[in-house]
Amino acid sequence: MNIAPLNRSLDQELAALLRGASLECLVCGEFVLHVRGTLACPECRSILAESEERIAQIALPSAVQAG
Repeated sequence: MNIAPLNRSLDQELAALLRGASLECLVCGEFVLHVRGTLACPECRSILAESEERIAQIALPSAVQAG
């Protein structure tokens, strides 16, 4: 009986996050928010965006305000 590895690569994790299959921040594990076409984590403040222009336009709420 062969056991398949459960570890996924960073590329697979990013692809799952971008297509909406995963809602977990890759840095801290908290839920991400969809903000103006980007994915952002209010806990660790990491942002996944297509360009730096989009990042400059985002004002993330703090984790205290979100909770």
